[in-house]
Amino acid sequence: MKTKKQTPHLVSSGFIALDIVLGLEDPQTPRFYTGGTTGNVTAALSYLGWATTPISRLAEDDAGEFVKADLKRWGADTNHLMGNSPCPTPIVVEKIFLGKDGAPKHRFLWTCPDCGAYLPSYRPVLTETVEGLRASMDKACVFFTDRVSRSTLVLAEHFKKNDAVVVFEPSGVGDPAQFVEMLQLCDVLKYSDQRAKGFSDLLSDNKAFLEIQTLGAEGLRFQLRGQRRMKSWAALSSYDVDVKDTAGAGDWTTVGLIHRLFEEGRQSLRSLTKAQVAEALQYGQALAALNCQFEGARGAMYQLPQSRFFEKLKGLILKKSRSYLSDKPEEVGVGRLIPTKVCPSCSESRMDWSIDSREGAVAKLASSR
Repeated sequence: MKTKKQTPHLVSSGFIALDIVLGLEDPQTPRFYTGGTTGNVTAALSYLGWATTPISRLAEDDAGEFVKADLKRWGADTNHLMGNSPCPTPIVVEKIFLGKDGAPKHRFLWTCPDCGAYLPSYRPVLTETVEGLRASMDKACVFFTDRVSRSTLVLAEHFKKNDAVVVFEPSGVGDPAQFVEMLQLCDVLKYSDQRAKGFSDLLSDNKAFLEIQTLGAEGLRFQLRGQRRMKSWAALSSYDVDVKDTAGAGDWTTVGLIHRLFEEGRQSLRSLTKAQVAEALQYGQALAALNCQFEGARGAMYQLPQSRFFEKLKGLILKKSRSYLSDKPEEVGVGRLIPTKVCPSCSESRMDWSIDSREGAVAKLASSR
C-alpha cells in the first residue's frame, strides 16, 4: 500500500526583518515585505508548499506585527517569533535606482531615509530560549541559518542529530570562533564571492558536503565532496531576463536548491550527484530570474497569481532571453518615505498602511503632527 508523502519541513533561525522597498515604478509609494535572507527563504519555501517554522527575536511593534502577518499569510508557523523582545524589529530599506548603464541597481540603507537615525538591527535569539524549544520541536528536513550565534549553533546541532540537512549562508563572520564552528557543522555552505572577501581565510576550515559560491551576473560555481568528491569547481551561467531588481536572487537560488534536493533530509545526501546538484541550482536560478523581473526580494509572489508564477517559471526554464530596462522615470519629489511608527527614532506622526493581496503592503501618509 502506497503511503502518503509527508510535507517537507524547514526550521530556520537568522536574519528576519521588515523590508521597505523604494522602487522605480512608484517612488512615492514604498512597499513592505518580510525580508532578510532567513525571512525570504522561509516565506518562499512556504510558497512552494513546505511547512516552515521560523525562530526569531521580533518585537511586538508595528514592524514585527507586519512581519508576523506576512509570514503567516504564506503559511509559516509564527509561534516561535519571540514576542515581547526589548529590541525593536530589524528594518532594512532597499532603494532601487538606475546605474550609469541604464540597468536597475539597488543598495540597502541601514539608516532611516527621513530622520537619518540607524534602523533597528539583528539580534540573535537567546540561547536559554532555544534550549527550551528543542524538546518540543518536530523533526525537520532542513535547518537554515544566515547568522552565527550560540543559539543557531545549538539549533543546528540539534536538528543535524535528528537527520536534518544544515544549510548555512553567511553574510559576514561575527564571532570568528562560532563562525568556524558553523563551517564545520553545516552540510551545505553557500556564499557570494563579494561577501566572502571578509572571511575567505576561514573557508578552508569548512566541512560542508556541498559548497556553492555565487558570482552575481556571471552565475555560480559549486563543488561536491564526499564519496563523489569533485576535483574542481563546476560552473553554471545565469539566466538572461528583463531585470527590474536583483535583490533576493541569491535567496531564491537557495530556495530552489533546498526544494529540489532535501525533501527527505539527510537521506538525500547519501546518493547526491553532480547532475542532481546542477539541476537543483538551475531551478533555483530560474526562480531568481523570474523574481528579478519584479521589484522586491520576493515581489513575484505578490504580483503574480500562483498559477501564472509557475507558468512563467516553466517558460524561463525552456527559453532564455536578455534585455535591460533603460527608460529613466521622471523624478518626483516626495515627502516622508517610511511610516514614522516604523522607525523608532522619528518624531510622532500617524500612518495608515494596508496589505494589498497582489502587491504587498502599501503605506499612505494620513497626517502628521
